[in-house]
Amino acid sequence: MMRITVLPNTDVPAYRQIYEQIAAQILAGTLRAGEALPPIRTVSREIGVSVITVRGAWDALEADGLIETRVGSGCYVAALSAPDRSALREEALRPALTGLVTTAKSLGFTADAVCERVRAQYQK
Repeated sequence: MMRITVLPNTDVPAYRQIYEQIAAQILAGTLRAGEALPPIRTVSREIGVSVITVRGAWDALEADGLIETRVGSGCYVAALSAPDRSALREEALRPALTGLVTTAKSLGFTADAVCERVRAQYQK
């Protein structure tokens, strides 16, 4: 089952929030290959955004190869090879890592100190 939350007071556009949450669920294996996504109108109604907003997220997911549209049937999670899934997971993590490293360096943390803090946070 898909879980999507759109935060209204953020700089991240709603379609991008939807994209990122669905992409994460696909890459984590929560949404599996061949699984049907709910209709765009249903998602729009349930999360309180326009159909155009959801369509934008669906289009971006399809452009990135994460979902596929079957005419007359709907949208489905695409089958990804293990190397493709791995590469996409790495790509999704990269911005957060870059931000963390940039902030840590500017505050004077060593790589070891950052790793310790990441491990501690991961245990929570």
